[in-house]
Amino acid sequence: MDRNKEDFYKSATRKLLNQLDTMNMNPTDRLAAKKLTLLFRNKFQDYDVKMATFGPDLNYDISMFSYDADGFCKASSFTFMNQMGPKDWQLMYIDELWTFGPHHFLMHLPSRQVFDLTADQYTIYGIEVPYNMGYPVQLNKNERQSAERFAAALALNQKQND
Repeated sequence: MDRNKEDFYKSATRKLLNQLDTMNMNPTDRLAAKKLTLLFRNKFQDYDVKMATFGPDLNYDISMFSYDADGFCKASSFTFMNQMGPKDWQLMYIDELWTFGPHHFLMHLPSRQVFDLTADQYTIYGIEVPYNMGYPVQLNKNERQSAERFAAALALNQKQND
């Protein structure tokens, strides 16, 4: 990643960490959320994690993605929600009606704040994510495969929420 993208990426990560401070979370949950955010953002940059997460998908060409957060929205959002607990977090989805969709992100239910681990894959290009188009979604077993591979690559246990 070139220097400008790297600086943008680091700035986006800091913004996510700062945002967690504004949410209505107890200190233990906030610390856990910050640790997960840092872990995920660091691992988005890891080629082996990208291949473990997306390599098995036949239509995935890793060379098409020039920014580290590209492609991780569903896997990271679902895994984050599972690790933090679905009581306080809702997986959200913007479908293909959005020109740049689909896109997954999280809603922190107690604060009603959007928490988007990969928004910078759009904002780096000046694209605003239309969160108002998002709606709650659950992933079926087949849709969870990339999230399960992502969690496994990070040595996290995925909880089953069938």
